[in-house]
Amino acid sequence: MPRIVKRILVWAALGATFVVFIFPLYYLVATSLKTKAELFQAVPTLYPHQPTLEPYFSVLITRGFLGLLINSVIVGASATAIAVAVAFAISYPITRLPVQRGMRNFVLNWALSLRFLPPIAVVIPYFTIVRTIGLYNQIPALVLVYTIFNLPLSIWMLKGFLEQIPAEVEEAALVDGGTRFQAFRLVLLPLAATGVLAAGVIVFAFDWAEFMFAFILTATPQSMTFPVGVQGLVTQFEIIWNDMAAGGVIAIVIPLVLMLFARRYVIAGLTFGVIREK
Repeated sequence: MPRIVKRILVWAALGATFVVFIFPLYYLVATSLKTKAELFQAVPTLYPHQPTLEPYFSVLITRGFLGLLINSVIVGASATAIAVAVAFAISYPITRLPVQRGMRNFVLNWALSLRFLPPIAVVIPYFTIVRTIGLYNQIPALVLVYTIFNLPLSIWMLKGFLEQIPAEVEEAALVDGGTRFQAFRLVLLPLAATGVLAAGVIVFAFDWAEFMFAFILTATPQSMTFPVGVQGLVTQFEIIWNDMAAGGVIAIVIPLVLMLFARRYVIAGLTFGVIREK
């Protein structure tokens, strides 16, 4: 087959893949900008003829979802910060200190086994615990559950990054008279900043998109997250399509912006630090 034909086929395949993945996002944005009259026309339109931001105003202000958006930011940022901090505290000794191999494997396998549990398998026990300790329908309950569920992912990502940093850099700091804490704070931590950022962005994306725990463990807008509020737009009598589309666009924006700013770190994070930016 001539090279030019192969190139055309490759570009055609890439173009088809691009359309398959991008068109739903485009139609979501287009739907969020349509008026209700245009939305329910007999013949659907591919773009809004009279663009309007009214669905966004309706979602954030009229329906009060701005508070749910703030809840999502608070829960996601808090759970991410705690998960990454605890994961660093666990990953540091098993990668930098002389820990027995059996203990090291036990911790890593235990963390991995927790991540393989589907949310539906543990949501009822979590619900019972949260009700028992009096945290039902409160933001701290979501922070606690999100932290527990995403801690294994944080441990494995930070482990991969820390293993890429030579132990000699810390040993040189110790030889120069520094303490173990000084070597950690002044030498290792700056070198591991890329891994911490990658882990934080990826874990935040998981926290942001989480629905099952938030749906079961909350009951009022006081603690509901944004995804739970958006699904409420599917009612018994109608589906409020343009408001749902506006909510979907809003839900996409924050993690998408984070991914764009930290994309090169996220790529390394998804490979547990094996691929590093040159």
